[in-house]
Amino acid sequence: MQQLTTSRKLSMLISGLIIELTLGIVYAYSVLRVYLENELGLNQVESSIPYLLALFFFAFFVMISGRMMHEKSFNRWLILGITCVVSGYFLAAISNELILISLSIGLLLGSGVGILYGIPVKIVQNLFSKRKGLTVGLTIGGFGLSSVITAPLLQLSLEQTTLAQTFINFGIGSLIILSLFVSVLVYKTDARKLYEKKLDEIEPLDKKMFTIFFVVFMIGIMFGLSIIGLTSYIGIKDYNLSIEKISLWIILFSSCNGLSRPLFGYIYDRYKLKVSFLILILMTLFVSVFYLFVDVRNELLFVITMGISWGTVGGYLSVMPNLTRDLFGEFKFAKTYGTMYFSYGIAAIVGNLYTSFMIDQAIDFGMIFIPVIILNLIVAGFIFVYRYQPYQIRNLK
Repeated sequence: MQQLTTSRKLSMLISGLIIELTLGIVYAYSVLRVYLENELGLNQVESSIPYLLALFFFAFFVMISGRMMHEKSFNRWLILGITCVVSGYFLAAISNELILISLSIGLLLGSGVGILYGIPVKIVQNLFSKRKGLTVGLTIGGFGLSSVITAPLLQLSLEQTTLAQTFINFGIGSLIILSLFVSVLVYKTDARKLYEKKLDEIEPLDKKMFTIFFVVFMIGIMFGLSIIGLTSYIGIKDYNLSIEKISLWIILFSSCNGLSRPLFGYIYDRYKLKVSFLILILMTLFVSVFYLFVDVRNELLFVITMGISWGTVGGYLSVMPNLTRDLFGEFKFAKTYGTMYFSYGIAAIVGNLYTSFMIDQAIDFGMIFIPVIILNLIVAGFIFVYRYQPYQIRNLK
């Protein structure tokens, strides 16, 4: 990227963080879910559909935009992303059935978020030559921290207005914030530099290695995404908490999700693949074993287990771009990271349908975690024995 002053780099970093804060409202869906179930008469599987579709199209368009975006189409993709986000909110405001809500929140909002999500990551990763894991983690930390702001705002708006007016308010707010800070982020940014091929990046993509880590990320993220979508259900059903109380706790859970991103960015910078993954797997196993074997229910345990669960998603999403860059190089990053991120979309669908179906079938909640434990133990074994060399080291040989 062209030479920039320190103050300009910081303004771009802050703009990227605010953009991600605005886009991360998808993690506050747990607040909306209860109101949608009440107003539309939906069961657990039905109310999970807009959420899982939003996550699927989010991941799908991270992949598509990553593969198709280039210096000449850069600005058109930015406009398309903002348009999809705002249109999704406005369509949701007039939706009165599951299909329309799924199209508005799932297709339009999810697609817009996916288009815009990777742009700050791509730009910030090229701003700083050192501690890329930490700076990227700070940027996407905004996405995880979004619910700190959006969850209480959603709850306040839903209590004082209507569901339709809430969607309109968020649509207008998103239009203003995204238009302003996207402009600041890309101001005088030379898009050609973002897609400039380096002469030493000639090694072909290792498809086997890509497939392995695609599956690893899918398994890791699946658990946390399912828990995020079920936060309100678990709090109400198992802990007898009110939706208002849960909305307040979601502020903390969102903080865990957001803060885990720079934390695991730092851990990855310092300790790389094995330590990062093994910590995340241990976090997942702790929560899974607790819900499988412990029948004690109090609010503190709810807060601890939910906080850890939300944190695992942030951790995996922080490790993903940094590991992808290390495995496949800078030039291949945009296309490869977008495709790698699609594992998030697959995880959203499989995980949420699985947990929602098990709940609707009145299966004991703890039994849901048996496959989670088995899969994570398999992944832990693989990570423990796996040997890899970063792209730059391989390419020098």
